[in-house]
Amino acid sequence: MKANLLAGGAMIAVLLGATSALAQDVQAPQPMTGDQGLADIVVTAQRRVESAQKAAIAIDVVAPAELTRAGVNSAATLNAVAPSLNVASGGGATASFFIRGVGNFTNNAYSDSAVAFNYDGVYIGRPTATNGAFFDLERIEVLKGPQGTLYGRNATGGAINVLPSKPKIGELGGAISIGIGNYDNVEAEAAINLPVGDNSAFRVAGKVLHSDGYNDDGTADSKAQGVRAQFLTEPSDGVSLRLAADYSHVGGMGPGGSYQGSLAFVPGAPASSAAPANYVFIPSNLDRRSGLTSPEARDYFSQLVIGGSFNFPAPVERPYINDTNWGVTGELGVETGIGDLTVISAYRRSRLDDLFNGPGFRGGRVDERDRQFSAEVRLNGKRIGPVEWLLGAYYFDETTRGRSVFNQYIATSIQSYDVGTRSTAGFGRLTFHLADSFRLVAAGRYTHDRKSLDGSAPTLLNICTNAAPPLGPGCLAGPSVPVGRSLAEIAAAIPASDLPLGFPVAPGPANARPFGSAGNILFYSPIVVNDTVTQNRFTYRLAAEFDAGPNSLAYASYETGYRSGGFSLSLGHETFEPEYIKAATVGLKNRFFNNRLQLNIEAFYWRYSGQQVSHFGLDGLGLNSYFTENAGRSTIKGVDVDVQFRATPSTLLSGSIQYLENKLDDYSYQTPRGATFLPPAVGCPYAPGTNALGQTVYDVDCSGKPGFNSPKWSASAGIEQYVDAGPNRITFAAQGRYRSNRVVGFDYLPQSYSGRDFVVDGSISFGDPDETWAITLWGRNLTNRTVPTITQLNSSVANTIITNYAPPRTYGIRGNFRF
Repeated sequence: MKANLLAGGAMIAVLLGATSALAQDVQAPQPMTGDQGLADIVVTAQRRVESAQKAAIAIDVVAPAELTRAGVNSAATLNAVAPSLNVASGGGATASFFIRGVGNFTNNAYSDSAVAFNYDGVYIGRPTATNGAFFDLERIEVLKGPQGTLYGRNATGGAINVLPSKPKIGELGGAISIGIGNYDNVEAEAAINLPVGDNSAFRVAGKVLHSDGYNDDGTADSKAQGVRAQFLTEPSDGVSLRLAADYSHVGGMGPGGSYQGSLAFVPGAPASSAAPANYVFIPSNLDRRSGLTSPEARDYFSQLVIGGSFNFPAPVERPYINDTNWGVTGELGVETGIGDLTVISAYRRSRLDDLFNGPGFRGGRVDERDRQFSAEVRLNGKRIGPVEWLLGAYYFDETTRGRSVFNQYIATSIQSYDVGTRSTAGFGRLTFHLADSFRLVAAGRYTHDRKSLDGSAPTLLNICTNAAPPLGPGCLAGPSVPVGRSLAEIAAAIPASDLPLGFPVAPGPANARPFGSAGNILFYSPIVVNDTVTQNRFTYRLAAEFDAGPNSLAYASYETGYRSGGFSLSLGHETFEPEYIKAATVGLKNRFFNNRLQLNIEAFYWRYSGQQVSHFGLDGLGLNSYFTENAGRSTIKGVDVDVQFRATPSTLLSGSIQYLENKLDDYSYQTPRGATFLPPAVGCPYAPGTNALGQTVYDVDCSGKPGFNSPKWSASAGIEQYVDAGPNRITFAAQGRYRSNRVVGFDYLPQSYSGRDFVVDGSISFGDPDETWAITLWGRNLTNRTVPTITQLNSSVANTIITNYAPPRTYGIRGNFRF
């Protein structure tokens, strides 16, 4: 086995060897028990301890047993347990979250996620730092809809809370899980809980994950190791202190896509089911799992022609991920005379060294350091007459420094950046008990944000001076620019025969240098952004709660949220404004038949304005660039129904269905026409226009289109059945998930639609009824559907289209032991 697996295995062996007589189970209780119906799941989503059925919010809660059955071992696999959540990974280590269509496809140092990711009660600013958190978990909470009061900025779509298991005072116990599967999958996880005296406990957990890539070129693999240590003490009544430290490393090649094909410009060609007007789709005829660096994919790509440089491209670079994340957290709880005081403070660091490829990318190299400090203080006050109250304050300070290069053959953007974010907020909540069964809630939060960017991005251009084929020879034998982190590093990698006069020189076409002997020239243009923006926003929530019966809760709420604006290192798109959302929700949570039937219904209506869209497009020079812009507003509405039924003590049935209508009411943007005036390859209407700088552009209008990652129908159905076999038990479980057609690409091309899909997971487990041990055979995506997660177009490289896909059929065996 590889070295990192051996190291991780040795770490787990040390953890297990720390004690020889562990006797008690340290796992969180299961959400359901066969003899007592459906048990309550405790959540803290509203900054208080309560049953999920008593929380008047839209929330999906996933307990450890369900996480294990669904195979959730990273952020990218959360799709399997939350029907309203879509997760996509286009390149590198970044995961993109969508809740009911609110989110963005890609993130970088300048942009923020629309769904707040919180780990152990701490907001994680960079989504690259989420992948090492999924082990020894107590539960995962997915909050649907804006969380502008308790979670603040950058939670317009909702929030994801990943909550590790905490130390348990007075308990000695441990657990281990070891599994193998196809694609050389190996997973090993262990946890130990050790009592320390009468009032303290220590808990250590670790995990090793290894899986070969699902694509032929080795991409879409999983390689990660993580360890977490916690110490909890209660020195006196009403006082608790928990200290935690965690470390994780994510490696491998990372996500990878495959070529669908390209769009060829054919003037006058009518729009079809495969291409917009004036274009014809030419399929690659490659397998969907070929990847971009397999021999077949390299051969296909080598025959394309780069627009602008008019040469054949050099092969794309092989990607890799080499990311390290670590952090420390302190949580203090004190029961005072006026209420319960909670203080959470955390310091986190990330070191990213990634290289990814993509549609038209020879390579995107990211070398980045992230640092964040946060502190939150909350006082849950004691009830004063009919009033419950909460007051809090929050501080967040993040610095991101790095160098990134995005080599797109004709254009190479070489970025250096220092991004700073400082956010402070005060928040509060009042709950008025007008009667024993009726409550009104008012909550608000005032946020002050300050963001700064000191960055530069010289863009290196490889231009052909000959006429393009068929009017001229082009530069088909010309060289491609290598991948490097600076102009000097790139110049050093070019053979002297291709760059005889040396480089770099002063910027601009007048200082261009001959590049190769086929007619190419090389020069660069500088882009500098040094700016600061300050934003303030008050967000609020108004709600009514009614206990319609002993086990029935009805609620209605109206809540607002916002995502802060920021910067892009892109000419013509240097800044963007905040986005805002307003959400109305009504819901009903019920338990019937002695807690054997659970029926939850929620209806929602959201208005989304100033919608931020992060994507690759053309900048003010007509060159491919990554930027964020405010593209419009949308209306999002629907109904969500969730059912669980303990039909017999040994039979559990579950199901959910969501109807979602996400319509872009006003969604438009501009793209340059460039020197060739070719129409844009886009699935929306467009017309010639002029931008604020007087440049000729195309005005693209996607109003009326469905929002991204918004399937009209999402449904799931599952069954869990056990049969006693002597002193042991056999448990069968199966779940099917259906999602209708949805948009998984920015350009609304025919290839940007996923089509509908139906995926089935299943497992057979043999163990004792107390679940101290179990051997499980499992299978995921048994239907072996090829499910698209993100599709990307690159207009400068023959309008190449690639798509990333969810994992294929996987299966294996796992042993779980508690002692």
